[in-house]
Amino acid sequence: MKTTSNSVVESDEFCQSDADFAEAFTHAMTHEDVEGMLSLWDAAGEWKIMATGETFRGLDQIRQLATRSVAARNHPAGTGLLPFNVFMNPEGTRLCWEYVHKGVVTDKWPSSSAARPAPGTEFELPIILMCEIRDSKLVKIREYFDLQTLTEAGTPHLLYS
Repeated sequence: MKTTSNSVVESDEFCQSDADFAEAFTHAMTHEDVEGMLSLWDAAGEWKIMATGETFRGLDQIRQLATRSVAARNHPAGTGLLPFNVFMNPEGTRLCWEYVHKGVVTDKWPSSSAARPAPGTEFELPIILMCEIRDSKLVKIREYFDLQTLTEAGTPHLLYS
């Protein structure tokens, strides 16, 4: 097993097209390349935000999600989508993309909730994307994060202590 320059873990059975897919996904996500990210999707793909239950189906809805997400935050120097665990299964059908999203909320934050962060709020949000791939295309992403980290930035929430 080896790790590439972008923290993509490869097994001995990992084929080059899988590494290329992981690298293309990482590049699109870290460079806010909406069209590049969309080129990796199956037309009937689905992106589910697990914290809210929202589901975006098909390229048009996924494009809206990505475009609104990019408009909702700024990335001053040293911030952005910062992946630190990126790996695929040997079959190339699953991609796990774990990262910290650091940024500053803009006035274009898309939430309709009253518990939305104020523009200018700095955030640091751990996120995991669990991706399903078929025929070298994304068919589903389940996005996991703690919603209170955004809606109540700076407020500690403890479960066991």
